[in-house]
Amino acid sequence: MSESPALAELQQARALLQANQIDAGIERLTVLANQKIPEAMFELASVLLMLATGTDKITAGMRLLRDAEHLGFAPATYRLATASLIESAEALDWVQLTSRWQSCCRQGHALALCDAAVYFGRFGTPEQQARSNAMLEVAAMNGSLVAMALLGERLAEGRLCKADPARANSIRKLAAEVGMPVNAPDPAHGFANPEPTAPADAGNDWDFGDIQQAMLATEGDCLDMSITLHRHAGLLSDEECLYIQCLGGPDLGPSISVDSQGGRHQNEIRTSWDFVFLPEHEQLYLNLLQRRMARAAGLPINQAEPLILLRYLPGQEYKLHRDFLPPSLFIPVSAGGSGQRLRTVVTYLNTPDAGGETAFPLLNVEIPAIQGQISRFDNLLPDGQITRTSLHAGLPVKQGVKWICTLWFRERAHRLL
Repeated sequence: MSESPALAELQQARALLQANQIDAGIERLTVLANQKIPEAMFELASVLLMLATGTDKITAGMRLLRDAEHLGFAPATYRLATASLIESAEALDWVQLTSRWQSCCRQGHALALCDAAVYFGRFGTPEQQARSNAMLEVAAMNGSLVAMALLGERLAEGRLCKADPARANSIRKLAAEVGMPVNAPDPAHGFANPEPTAPADAGNDWDFGDIQQAMLATEGDCLDMSITLHRHAGLLSDEECLYIQCLGGPDLGPSISVDSQGGRHQNEIRTSWDFVFLPEHEQLYLNLLQRRMARAAGLPINQAEPLILLRYLPGQEYKLHRDFLPPSLFIPVSAGGSGQRLRTVVTYLNTPDAGGETAFPLLNVEIPAIQGQISRFDNLLPDGQITRTSLHAGLPVKQGVKWICTLWFRERAHRLL
């Protein structure tokens, strides 16, 4: 921002929000937004969307984002692109999505560049794949910790770039210090300056091709028809798996279970740690990956609850359970709500050294945790009754660590954003 009085007002508004004086903070942001200050418009929109429980605040927040976008403010453009992929508050137009993503990349937006690097790393031409390393370099220099973590792993493995294990060690050390779930440095290779030896050039070729086609899911193998249990191999690449882990890994907390009365507490049934991706935590490529999971599930992404990242250490497990909600935690479709959990999608983000299978004892089926694959199954019968054979467990991890993410789909549209 160029005007120091406006900057001071914005800082005061932020301080009020951090002190939980929400109404006062919104009032100050509104004054600044009315002066067409894009940073204030974006932050006010973010607060309104975070607090939204209905359409009024969502409509106001999206309008502010579009106004800030028209002023050339890349974070607003990025948030609009990200939200459009859920198809609730913002209609999805693939051409517009591509245009917005390209615009953000051209402006050096760190999150957009990180997303582009992961996308091109899997779906780009050989030239784009090679250039995706420069995208990670620029994204990391512009503040993306996820890009830094992904870059370190590429340099360590020599994947899509020339291996530089000494520099990778330094980057891995920095990434681990901020909570990224990266591999430990290899002392045999020593340490080098983590910064690039020359300025990185991300280029200007932002041809994403057919993004919609790239997000299609494999057909999958049916393991049981009674709950339409399917397994889809190779749905995510290794880097896409690490991308999700890095987005939520630093903010994990002990998992909470819900009892039959709707009470939320830690208990012995579920001993993992998790992180819930609320709309304000999501990134554009994460939402593209969720759309791929939804395609595998055969349901619209706006019927899903927020994505949950889970980590299981040795001995941790999720004991036998079914994925239905107690009556206090959902509104039936007949009463105008989104209904019960219809379908579950589990995405395996790594392969533990031993253990961690998903077991269905009434079906005599165990699905091994293999990086990049998903399993999906129904929780409800066509008549709306709970499926008896969906009883399942996440077996204890015996060696190593297990990372998964879970999407629970309701009977009707559920997400507001």
